Amino acid sequence: MDMTMPGSDYDGKTILWGPQLSSAISGGKVQQSRIDDAAKRILASWYLLGQDSGYPRVAFDNRQGGKGAPNVRGDHGTVARTVARDGIVLLKNTNNVLPLKKPASLAIIGTDAGSNSKGINGCVDRGCNDGTLAMGWGSGTAEYPVSNTYISAL
Repeated sequence: MDMTMPGSDYDGKTILWGPQLSSAISGGKVQQSRIDDAAKRILASWYLLGQDSGYPRVAFDNRQGGKGAPNVRGDHGTVARTVARDGIVLLKNTNNVLPLKKPASLAIIGTDAGSNSKGINGCVDRGCNDGTLAMGWGSGTAEYPVSNTYISAL
């Protein structure tokens, strides 16, 4: 592995990169040539994909909640709903094979069933388990334009 991404090395000791790698190079445990080789492989893909020139300028700053970003959603909402609808499986209880005896109620249980009490973008980097968790958290998160809960979907 030539590269690690941020997000889990909070104490500087759990991942053998960053300060740990610098110490290993200084101590002669890892050769500088090995680091140069890793950097070449990382940068090779950058150049191969043409990201060194003519790459479009970023039109927003995510630290500002993505304000000013172009709308890249298009009809994604319609596509997502179509995929969800087409992925639903309904079971026909032929000959009463399912363990259902005319249930009087349906229960949706768990933190993920309802909405986040702080709002859909209420947790910084979506870093909490309060309400429906539609994505992981950290540097790859985005602002939700809309979020539906299981309860509201029913």
